[in-house]
This record gives sequence, structure tokens and C-alpha cells, in this order.
Amino acid sequence: MEPNKLAEYISIPLPGAWENCYEAAVAQYRADWLDDYDFEAILDYYDFSEDYYKPRLRQEIALLKRDETLNRICWLMHYILFYGDTADFLSIWSWGKGVNNPFAEHGSPTTCVVAALTGQAIHAKNMAERGFDEEQIQIHKAGVQRCWVGQREDYGVDGVSFGLMVWMGYFMRCHLVRLGRLQYECGLKHYGKYDHLFEGEPIYIYIHIPPADNGLQDDEVGASIRLALEKLEQYYPQVAGKTVVFCTNTWLLSPQLREILKPGSNIIKFQDRFNITEFVDGTGAFLNFGFKINAAPGSFDYNTLPEDTYLRREVKARLLRGEPLQQAWGYFTL
Repeated sequence: MEPNKLAEYISIPLPGAWENCYEAAVAQYRADWLDDYDFEAILDYYDFSEDYYKPRLRQEIALLKRDETLNRICWLMHYILFYGDTADFLSIWSWGKGVNNPFAEHGSPTTCVVAALTGQAIHAKNMAERGFDEEQIQIHKAGVQRCWVGQREDYGVDGVSFGLMVWMGYFMRCHLVRLGRLQYECGLKHYGKYDHLFEGEPIYIYIHIPPADNGLQDDEVGASIRLALEKLEQYYPQVAGKTVVFCTNTWLLSPQLREILKPGSNIIKFQDRFNITEFVDGTGAFLNFGFKINAAPGSFDYNTLPEDTYLRREVKARLLRGEPLQQAWGYFTL
């Protein structure tokens, strides 16, 4: 079956990576490839403790073994996740773009979970080669687990989106480390927009800000950045001797937050660390991270948004007035 027919089967436009990797993937495909994996042991490795996950995964694997087309799709996802080049791997973010319900007619988003979890042995090997200590290994395991558990608990989603599948791949390819409060991505993207500011070839470290119950404490952010300077060279030898540029694109750098919050707030202190270079639409990010709403902006009644914090009240008021909400690109060096 050609790649365009596979894409049609799960109701998405044909991803370019499916065309790029199709011949190589098909050459290695076996209908019984899932028999190579002990999924019970894989779930134990990532500490999926609730009774829901093992039965649900068994159910999805049984479906994949009955439906050869879905089986081929899952194999192609696996291949791109763990053997595709960087461009094809990163393209997963755009799969199904503009489609409200992939897998509407066949399969489910749990197919994405199966594809990702087949990378467990690769993940373990990569962590060993990077020299991750036990704390970092446990952080990685928890990060993979949280992708599926979080979607179920926070949004009631059965499985994971393509975006979260590639996020699981970020962990398994070991492009991510969490050092204290922040998470650092090394070796995936080249942020050429900043090249003209530096001599030579800088190393770009993209900062991710995981949610936390105690918010974004400034002292924890500072401690994390200091630890990053110590640890990143250990985990990623290519950093040695290079200019390191930390960058991010986040709603936490929004100019609207600077208007809403007091100058001494932790979020404003976080903003003050960065040189802001570009503003982009951030409405979806505010809804997702500020309200835990996984829906397209304008697709529901903003009057239903909660007002249980000062920030949520202010953001909701701006949404109801139709005011734009932005996020921003920023960078800093040390």
C-alpha cells in the first residue's frame, strides 16, 4: 500500500516524511514485528502503575495485529521516530495539521503510544551512551510516562497526539535533559536567526519550562541555568569550546504578561533574563498552559473559562475583549 493510502486510512494529509522514508521502512517491515517487544516489561520500565494502561495497550496491539494497514502505519511511525533523519523526525510536529480528529475511522491515538514505546531499548542504550546518572534516567522515564498519563488525566484523551509522540521521541533520542527547574534541548534544531549575533558556530540550547506546582521561582531558574553550564558539556560533548546560546519561544515571555503582572513577579524576572527578538500569536499557548484547554482558539465560549486566579481573570478578560495574546522568542548567553 502506497504512503498516500496509509495517510488516508487515518484521515490525515500525506506527511512528507512518509514519502521520504517509505521505501527504506517497507524494506524492513515484517507483519509480526510487534512480537519482538515485551510490552508488559516496557510499561514496567516506565512505571505505568495503574491497571488501565496494560489492558489498554494489549487491546491496541491486538487491533494492530488484526489490521495490517494500521500495523504498517505503526511501523512507519516507529521507523521515522527512531531511524529517520532529524528533518523527518521533527516533521512529526506537523503531521495531521488542521485535522481535528486523526484516526476518526480507523485506529486510535494509542497507536502513537505503541509506536513510541517500541523505542524503549533504544532509549536505554542512548541514556547509557550519554552517561546519564540515575537521577536523569528516572527523569527521562517519568517524562515518557507523563506524555500518556497526562493526556488521559488532564484532557481525557485516549492515547497521545502526534506532537506528544515526537516529544516521547525527544526523550528516547536523548535530545532532552532536565536540570532542576528547566529542561534543555540540545542537538535538534539550528536557530539561524541568531547566527549574525555571534562569531563562529554557536550551539543553541532550547529551553523548555515544565509545569510545576510552585510556579516559576527565580532562584530555582537561576540554579538550573548554572547546573546546565556544568552538565550540558558532560552529556553533549559537541558543546565543549563553543558559544552556548540559550533560546526559547514561550507564552511566559508574552508582553501581555508584563502588562498584567507586577515587576517583581517571578515570571517578569524570567522575562528579564532574555533578549526578546520576535512576537508571535500565543492565544493557543495561553489556553493550553494557562487554562489546560486543548482546543483551538475561538472554537469554544471564552465565558466558560475559570477565573480562580488573578492571572486567569485578566487573561480571560482580554480574550473576551478580543485582544491579541502573544508569545515571544528570546535568547541569552552567559
